[in-house]
Amino acid sequence: MKKILLSFLILVTILIGNPLTAMAEEQPSAESIKESIIDSLESPSQKLPLNFLRLSQETENTVEDLGPLNDLPGTWVGKGWNMIAVPINSNSPRNTVGCPGKSASPPREDFCIEIMPYVETLTFTPIGAPVPNRGFPIDTFVVGLHYQQVVSDAKTFQPLHIENGMWLLLDKEQNIVSRLSSIPHGDSLLAIGKTSDIDGNFKIPSTKGLPILDKPVLGLGYADPYFTAEGVPPFVPSNPNQMLQDVIDKQKLVNTVILDVSTENEGGISNIPFIKKNADATSFKSTFWIEEVEDKAGNNFLQLQYSQTTDLDFIKDFTSKDPDKLIVWPHVDVATLVKQ
Repeated sequence: MKKILLSFLILVTILIGNPLTAMAEEQPSAESIKESIIDSLESPSQKLPLNFLRLSQETENTVEDLGPLNDLPGTWVGKGWNMIAVPINSNSPRNTVGCPGKSASPPREDFCIEIMPYVETLTFTPIGAPVPNRGFPIDTFVVGLHYQQVVSDAKTFQPLHIENGMWLLLDKEQNIVSRLSSIPHGDSLLAIGKTSDIDGNFKIPSTKGLPILDKPVLGLGYADPYFTAEGVPPFVPSNPNQMLQDVIDKQKLVNTVILDVSTENEGGISNIPFIKKNADATSFKSTFWIEEVEDKAGNNFLQLQYSQTTDLDFIKDFTSKDPDKLIVWPHVDVATLVKQ
C-alpha cells in the first residue's frame, strides 16, 4: 500500500510539480496585494459590472435628485420652545423635571407642565445613492437624507434631546415624502405626507397645545397649569405656532417649501412597554417650512421653521363614555433655524 501511494505522489510531481509548491505559488505576494489596492483606489468604478448600484457617490450628484428636500443638506442652528405634560407620582417633589411648584393654581397632583426655550443644531447629510425597492410590475428608487437633531436647554445648555432619522423622497411626481425618527426615550416612528410650495408671506396654521378631552368641563383644572407654569411668556400654550408667525411677520419671504407629514398617513409609532404604560405616544405630526428670506440689504438666506406635535395619552378622561378613554396631551415643539 505504501509503495502504491509513493508511486502516485511521484507521478503527480512529474505531471504538475510539487502540490505544496504549487499551492504556495498561487498565493499573491505582498507587493501584488499593494498594487491591487492602489489600482482600486485610483479607479474604484472603472470595472464595475453592468447595472451595479454604488452605495455612495459625490454629494453634489445626489442633491440634484432630492426634489423638495434639495435645500436641507447642511447645518441649521436656531432656537425653539418645548411644551410637554408629564404624569407624576404625587409622593414625589413637585419641581421634578422642571415643573412648577405647589404655587401653581390650582395645584395638580397627577401631572405637571414643562415649558422651556431651547437651542438646536440640526444637520442633514444626503444618502449616498438611490435605494432600490424591488416590486412588480416596476421597481422604485428612494432618495433622501440622514439627519441628526441635538437640543439643549437655552438657559443652562444642558442636553435635552437627541434624535436620528431620515427624510425620504418616496415619489417625486406625487410629491410624497416621509420622515423616519428614532428617539432615545424608546420611540420610533414613520410619518408620511406631501410637499407643496408657496410664494411670498403666508399665514402659518394654528395648532392646539392644551389637553384634549371628549367634553371639556369647567373646574377640572387641566388647562390652568399651562398658563401658570414657569417661563410661559412669550410662549402661547393655546397656539404654539404663534411663535413662528411672529418671526415671519417681520420678514420678507421669497418662497417657501412645505413638508407636511403625519403617522396617521399609513405610518405609525412603536414605543417601549414603559412608554406605552405611563404616557403612550399615539400620534405624531410635523410640518417643515423651508423659507427663502430676503433681508433688509437685499440678500437672501435660508430659514427653517417647524412645528411638531406628539400626542401623549395618560390619565382617564372622566368626561368620556368610553371607560378606557384617556386624556390626550399634545407635546409640542416649535423652532426657527437658519442655515449656516
